[in-house]
Amino acid sequence: MKTSLNELQLIEDFLLADPSGEEKTLMQARLVLQPGLQESIHWQQKTYRLVNTYGREQLKQEISQVHQMLFTAAEHLSFRQKVLRFFNK
Repeated sequence: MKTSLNELQLIEDFLLADPSGEEKTLMQARLVLQPGLQESIHWQQKTYRLVNTYGREQLKQEISQVHQMLFTAAEHLSFRQKVLRFFNK
């Protein structure tokens, strides 16, 4: 199913903003009048979850790389000792 840019904007505004009561009612009416809209909303929500999960995994990898560099590289020995002393108190 092809989704128009206007429909995507409508879905994003609804999902990402905090819609008022009027906007929620208007969206419910659109859902009744446009049967495919619910499926588009479903796929857009799924896309947001996937992007969020991907971003979290990327951040975890970056943090792990920084951790690995700081706690194994010889040039960061003094930093590593300061951190370990801080937690040994």
